[in-house]
Amino acid sequence: MQCANTPVHKTSVEQKRHAQNVAKKQRLGMPKLRDLLREAKRRTLNEFRLQADLDNILRLELSELEHDLEIEQHIYEELLADVNEWYALQEQNLEELYAENTTDPSQEPVICPVCLKKPLYRIHSLYKCECGVQFEHAADNVQLQQLIQHRINEHEVNCTQALVFFIESQPKSSLFAICGSCDYCCSV
Repeated sequence: MQCANTPVHKTSVEQKRHAQNVAKKQRLGMPKLRDLLREAKRRTLNEFRLQADLDNILRLELSELEHDLEIEQHIYEELLADVNEWYALQEQNLEELYAENTTDPSQEPVICPVCLKKPLYRIHSLYKCECGVQFEHAADNVQLQQLIQHRINEHEVNCTQALVFFIESQPKSSLFAICGSCDYCCSV
């Protein structure tokens, strides 16, 4: 017998299983939601790993750049030292050049105008060169150099060819200059 106070539910086994599955899903979470949360967590972890890898790569690149900068700085310092050394040598050469120019002009040898290689040596009024040239002239070294330069400058006003110097031995050995293109001839 049935009591009038208790309601009669007509539920089938299927309805009961369905109700149990719904309760279970609510208790454990929806499968789609669970999968979505897991996927989101995986993406977050992958992004974190990727970010960590990127951080490591960036740190490595920065350390390599710092190393390259140190090498460049070292190369720059070496080049600067080379330039300074070269500059010091140039300054030293200039000082030596000026020191040579401050010597007494009468002590400087006159280059032989005939061979253009060896210096002329003066013995009283006779000038001699190692190439075999010898001639007499009353001027000292400075005056002779000025006379030769004056003859060269005088010739270059009208002609572009170089003068040729030679020794004429009649009546005494004397120095002469001649030009083959413009017929310039003179004694020094």
